[in-house]
Amino acid sequence: MRVAPELDGLEVREETGADTATIHNLVTCAFDSGLEARLVDRLRADGDLVLSLVAELNGKIVGYAGFSRLAIQGRALKATALAPVAVARTYRRRGIATALVREGIRRLEEADENLVFVLGDPPFYQRFGFDGRVARQYCAQWSGPAFMALELARRVEPDSRPKVQYPAAFDIFG
Repeated sequence: MRVAPELDGLEVREETGADTATIHNLVTCAFDSGLEARLVDRLRADGDLVLSLVAELNGKIVGYAGFSRLAIQGRALKATALAPVAVARTYRRRGIATALVREGIRRLEEADENLVFVLGDPPFYQRFGFDGRVARQYCAQWSGPAFMALELARRVEPDSRPKVQYPAAFDIFG
């Protein structure tokens, strides 16, 4: 993975209880609405986060990625949603988001997860293998080119369009 030379000491690790306020502030500053920070807080409070990663540089948290549990109606699939991915504004375009997403995918593969869904910038997420065609095999509250999925542990081919159920915290987005 390529990160900017000044980021050689970047560590991606799971969040700890001591990171909660810092993550809230980072995600609030990374997005204009503040909804994403409230999403993370609610996912954490509801126990819906499967994986919560921070990118730390020289003792400072500069990035965050959350993966929450999804239910696939009528299927025994282990699926997650990647949301949000946030990087401090002064550290963007240096490979931090890439490092967070790659490490998250690696850990989810090790945990035998089947699918990861994301709603985001297609050129960014497609380089990790996210694909709108995979997402269109499922019925979800979101659609369009930004709604993509990545198959992990095994090939999943539903015989119909099973419904993807997001945690209640996502209702904040309407």
